[in-house]
Amino acid sequence: MIFRRPLLIANPGAGSRQRRAALGPLLDSFMAKFPEGHILRSLPESPPENFFDRYSDRDLLVVYGGDGTVHRILGLSPPSGLPILVLPGGTGNVLSRYLDIPPFLSHPDLLWERLPRAGVLRVRPGLAGSRPFLLMAGAGWDGLAVRRITGKFLMGSLSYYLAGLASLLSPDLPAFSLTLTLENGHQVTRTAVRWCLASRLPPYLGPFRTLPDDRPDLPRINLTLVCGGRWKIVTAFAGLLPGAPGWVRPFSLKVREVVFHPTARGGEIPFQADGEAIPPAGRLALSGFVLSLLSFRPEDQI
Repeated sequence: MIFRRPLLIANPGAGSRQRRAALGPLLDSFMAKFPEGHILRSLPESPPENFFDRYSDRDLLVVYGGDGTVHRILGLSPPSGLPILVLPGGTGNVLSRYLDIPPFLSHPDLLWERLPRAGVLRVRPGLAGSRPFLLMAGAGWDGLAVRRITGKFLMGSLSYYLAGLASLLSPDLPAFSLTLTLENGHQVTRTAVRWCLASRLPPYLGPFRTLPDDRPDLPRINLTLVCGGRWKIVTAFAGLLPGAPGWVRPFSLKVREVVFHPTARGGEIPFQADGEAIPPAGRLALSGFVLSLLSFRPEDQI
């Protein structure tokens, strides 16, 4: 694939000091490689719904930032046929790690040299209410944890784990019920749910992996459920590690839709999508479009 008119959107405030310092050389390298390219150093505070209409002549979207930056851009509905390259410029960078985007902090030119050999991973994003997500959306435990994250710039991914532990011990951790529509169209109800994790791509955080799906373009959601006592979350979380024995793996299945019901105490259910806190969503489903993510995973490469 040869690109001539890419659009690069950067989040200059994302990630560590090292990643923020790498932004200047990256932009210089980008314009040297793509003289017809265009750079946005940040997104407008309130971008219009037709944001990408003004960039309809672009043949590649490059995003420099973390998973939260990608999540925000995803909400602007980039065109389905526009290839997207996600560069690791944030804290966790779960998506870019999964796509095996090569390191480039010292030598960004090497990235552009490898670009023609990239493959394409087609993914149908999920929807948490009206909010699209590419990696995952969580309700309950990790939704509460994301609200409590502090110190990302200093502690990096450790801040997520500390917030998760604090949420596990919190009296605000809710128990709720939901209705699942299975792949065959049957509906089932689950009660006393502490954690509901809907995944489009397998990575969750760091080495943790959710139920794999070799066809993320298909209309189904990978769902992980933890019901009952709050301490079952610990076992379920450990079960997401590679090589975990079957008896600790959390209950997982593939569904079409998830509908949430109010908690027994009438409180709201905390939600997160792609690692960002979002308003409570009454429903998880799939969007009607497919995105094209550039990937250097061996199985995706041309």
